[in-house]
Amino acid sequence: MKNLLTLATLLTTASLFGCASTSTAPVTYMENHSEAYNIAHAGGLVTDIQDTKVPADKVGSITESMLKVGFVGAGYVNPQLGMTNWQTAGVNLLDEMLQPDSHGARNSLMAWMPLSEAGSTEDAQTRLLSHVKVSIAAAMDEVGASYETIFDKDGKLVIQFIKSEWNCPEYVSGKTELDDLCRVRAQIFEPRKAASPAFIAGTQEQRYIFSSGHGRKYQSLNLLISDNSTVPEDEVYATISKNLPEWTYLYFAPGMVSMDNGETIDFPYILNNGEAKVFVIPEA
Repeated sequence: MKNLLTLATLLTTASLFGCASTSTAPVTYMENHSEAYNIAHAGGLVTDIQDTKVPADKVGSITESMLKVGFVGAGYVNPQLGMTNWQTAGVNLLDEMLQPDSHGARNSLMAWMPLSEAGSTEDAQTRLLSHVKVSIAAAMDEVGASYETIFDKDGKLVIQFIKSEWNCPEYVSGKTELDDLCRVRAQIFEPRKAASPAFIAGTQEQRYIFSSGHGRKYQSLNLLISDNSTVPEDEVYATISKNLPEWTYLYFAPGMVSMDNGETIDFPYILNNGEAKVFVIPEA
């Protein structure tokens, strides 16, 4: 109980005092934080972004459990591992404090596009949205869903997908409500050109940086799913991520991704090329 209260206090303190960095210099890797934390920080995600400390001898088993297919994470929520889940460990205490623009409470996209990909920041915005569109299409093919682009303009993309096994219906005028549909929505804003962190690009080279630190104008990719549907969101997100360029990262907030059993993933994580990175570090 003492550990729970301590973690809750740490999380609450971070929510009150965290702020987005305005520095234009590339961030350096912080060895006292997880890789996930470093990536999020480099991408502008600062407020309500925290690592969870676990016993050093349990880091491997906890991380392995969290990274299992479907992110079931049974070991992660099992007290015998010396760890409670994010929801128990203080996320509920933060709910009333989290503002709509809280970085940790929303799903976000971050990317560091090589300059060779585009001739200008405007071109880079178009190119990244194209990459996102192609990756969604490839993911839908892999999961066996049909799909249709219903909006693609001004950096915004909406793709409807149909799969009867998930109760994702085809739209029928006069019969189907918008809320009954299953969609993927992405929004990409124009990036800035700046030096990328060495731990992202290998060197501090100039790249088009799509950060998500802004309160409202942040990069995003989200599934919009009907309450009646049974979409394994973790699987779909991972498949989309696998098909995105390797310089693209997806951040997922606690409670914002559902699994095929209807439960949500209660811890934050980052996907890169379909592989998850979690916010866990060993206790000192």
